[in-house]
Amino acid sequence: MGSIAEVMRKFGDEKSTLLDEYERITFEIQLNQAILGRSLSEPGSYRRSTTVAPPGLPLAGDTKQEEQGPCRHRHHRGYGFQKMMKKLLKPILGKKGDHRIIDEAPPHPKDPRFWKKFSRSFRWQDILEAIKASSTLQNLEISRIIEQNGGFKTISDFNHLLISLVLADEFELALKLSSLSYALAPDVNTYSIWVSLYCKKNDPETAKSILGNMLKDGFQPKVATFTTLINTFCKGGKLQKAYEVFDVMGQIGCEPTIYTYNCLLKGLCFVGRVEEAYELLLNIKKSNKKPDLYTYTAVMDGFCKVGRSNEALELLEEALEMGLIPNVVTYNTLFNGYFKEGRPLDGIKLLKKMKKQNCVPDHITYSTLLHGLLKWGKIRAASKIYKEMLNHDFEVDGRIMNSLLRGLCRQSRKEKEMLKDAYQVFERMQSRMLVVDPVGYELVIEAFCSGKELDKALESLYEVVRIGYSPKAFTFSNVIRVLCLEGKVDKALLVFILMLKVGKSPSSVPFSLLINELNQQRKPLTACYLYGVALKSGVVPRNKPEVYMRGNEVFNPGSVLIPLSLCAFS
Repeated sequence: MGSIAEVMRKFGDEKSTLLDEYERITFEIQLNQAILGRSLSEPGSYRRSTTVAPPGLPLAGDTKQEEQGPCRHRHHRGYGFQKMMKKLLKPILGKKGDHRIIDEAPPHPKDPRFWKKFSRSFRWQDILEAIKASSTLQNLEISRIIEQNGGFKTISDFNHLLISLVLADEFELALKLSSLSYALAPDVNTYSIWVSLYCKKNDPETAKSILGNMLKDGFQPKVATFTTLINTFCKGGKLQKAYEVFDVMGQIGCEPTIYTYNCLLKGLCFVGRVEEAYELLLNIKKSNKKPDLYTYTAVMDGFCKVGRSNEALELLEEALEMGLIPNVVTYNTLFNGYFKEGRPLDGIKLLKKMKKQNCVPDHITYSTLLHGLLKWGKIRAASKIYKEMLNHDFEVDGRIMNSLLRGLCRQSRKEKEMLKDAYQVFERMQSRMLVVDPVGYELVIEAFCSGKELDKALESLYEVVRIGYSPKAFTFSNVIRVLCLEGKVDKALLVFILMLKVGKSPSSVPFSLLINELNQQRKPLTACYLYGVALKSGVVPRNKPEVYMRGNEVFNPGSVLIPLSLCAFS
């Protein structure tokens, strides 16, 4: 074990910011959850959270604390609260000094002892609710509420209330509670609570300085406290700081757990140091520590992020050989890797292997696979995965639905059988009131035209204009073309008018299509009118009116100049 000076040297005063949320709940939290949980009749009724108190603050007013002696109180108020806590903790912790958890069945609901503990647990909840409901939340008000409910007899009482506040994310209240004067000396659990709180507040530097004070005061932190701080640094990419804490563990003889190593592995992969992570994995395998599923998953994720999915797959095979059972998170890591490397069809094979291993795919599995298939143009396979998702009652988000709709519509140009799938996706989007993007609308209109679903094409065209989109001139021309082919020139003219109304400048194509169909249906006056509009717009249609009338005479427009006064658009 190194000297105190060497240990303290590891804890500097540099400040940093953390990006992620705190994940790990320390052993003290789990213990207190067990304590309060045993006093309830059902797990779901009145969930009790026990949390840790704010770490970097000394207890205000604690000017004459005993360094390592029994906690003393200035007055005798609050004895009822202490008595309640003793009775509540006794069945779990046993006698004073015995910190083992006793595997004892809780009292039956008909036993009076059960109702006594049950009612007392509500007093604890009442204190929390009273503090949170206070209008001022000033120090004096908090102190008054605590005194009214019995006050703190021991540091254990103080720790329990702080734990509850921190688990409820009431950080400011927890800090204010720590700043009040109770003449209580913090114990090892108090320091651990403070370390955990500042990690949860994304302030690992302060948590690190608290841990340094904890060591200076002669307390031995638990491995969970070290691991919590290491995990917080790793999630923020502060690997150097994390390894400083890890080195201190070795200096004081605190044995890391496999979870501690997993945090370091995730941190190394997070900053792209995958080779170091793999080397650490090899060293773990050589030690007396046994890698677990999360050990392998962390390194697999690192390989997948740098385009080395094949090596990640080898690690999966190794985990299976060791008897580990991969979960859906492990498989999703590989799906992400295949997606990034442009190998979505390998994801289909992995999905089959996943099912063979009796691992049930979740929504993330299917969404990742579907997104990858669409991104890399595997539309037919994507359609099958989409239908499989629906069979499992998984809904697809709007962004991917738009991507699928566009892919199906484009694919239907070559494979007409895909039209039906495109229609179904579009109808489902409408039934779910999902927003169809402008490109999706234009493609689905094209698909309806291709499938001779003219009424639906017109309905979609009017809808897209109504909601404020402005379709391309090509889309209007395409609808006009199909309507003319079907002999519905009146509807085609309405589409042409709508085209002009939204400010589109027609090319010669829609003019030629309409004039040709009007000629076919022997409507020369309308054909002449359109021809005049085209000429006035500076467009010369490929088709001309076959005949036009002036008075009782019939003229051939090929030999007579058409008077613009008759045909011009006014």
